[in-house]
Amino acid sequence: KEICSEEGIDESTHAIRLDTSKCVLSGRCIRACEEVAGTSAIIFGNRAKHMRIQPTFGGTLQETSCIKCGQCTLYCPVGAITEKSQVKEALDILANKGKKVTVVQVAPAVRVALSEAFGYKEGTVTTGKMVSALKALGFDLVYDTNYGADLTICEEAGELVNRLKDPKAVFPMFTSCCPAWVNYVEQSAPDFIPNLSSCRSPQGMLSSLIKNYLPKLLGIKQEEVMNFSIMPCTAKKDEIERPELQTKTGLKETDMVLTVRELVE
Repeated sequence: KEICSEEGIDESTHAIRLDTSKCVLSGRCIRACEEVAGTSAIIFGNRAKHMRIQPTFGGTLQETSCIKCGQCTLYCPVGAITEKSQVKEALDILANKGKKVTVVQVAPAVRVALSEAFGYKEGTVTTGKMVSALKALGFDLVYDTNYGADLTICEEAGELVNRLKDPKAVFPMFTSCCPAWVNYVEQSAPDFIPNLSSCRSPQGMLSSLIKNYLPKLLGIKQEEVMNFSIMPCTAKKDEIERPELQTKTGLKETDMVLTVRELVE
C-alpha cells in the first residue's frame, strides 16, 4: 500500500493526495464527498484525541469508492487533501527536454479560471496571455481541447444514430466525457456501463491525434513527443492511466495532466 502510516500520507491514487497530519477535522471534505460527489470515500475514524479523517474501511483511497473528482480538495480549508501535484516533474521535463517536442492542450474552462487567479475581472477570457505564458514556460505547441470536444460530439452523434437504428440497443445513452462520472458508474452503478458512450473524452480524442499523428507530421518518434494537458478536473489525472488510452506500443497518449492550480503555481 502506498501509504505512510506514521505521517498519515496517502498517495495511492493518481489524482488525490491526503495528508492527515495537516487535518483540523473540519469535516468539509466528508460532506463534499457525500453531498457533492455522491460517494463516501472518506470518513471520520477513531475516537476522541485519536480521531482523524481516513479512507472508508481504513484502507487507502484507491481501495474506496473515490471517483477522483477532487471536490474534497476544493472544500478543505488547510490543504490536507489536495490534487497530486506534478509541478516539479513538469518543470524538470521542460527544463531538460533536449530534442523532445513538448505539446500541451488546454481545456476551455482554464482560460477563464486563470483570470481569477491573477486578479482579472471574473469571467475574463485570457487565451492570448495563457498561450504566451505556456510558450514562455517551454511548451513548443499549444492546442485547444475544443477541437477534441468537436470530435467527441461528432462521434457521439454517430453512435447515437447507430443505437437508434438498433432495436437491441441500450438507452438512454450516457456521455463518457467526464472521467469522474465514468468512475462512478463503473464502481457504484455497474448496471449502467452499457449505457455509457464508447467515445473518448475530448482530452482523450485530442491526445490520440497528438501522440499518433503529430510524430508522423514532424518526422519523429512517438517517444519524442511529450504530451501535457491542462484541465480543471483532478479526475483527468486518473483517466490518462487507463490502459485503453495507450498507443499500440504501450505509451500513454497523455503523458501528464496539470490542474489550473498547478499551472498557477
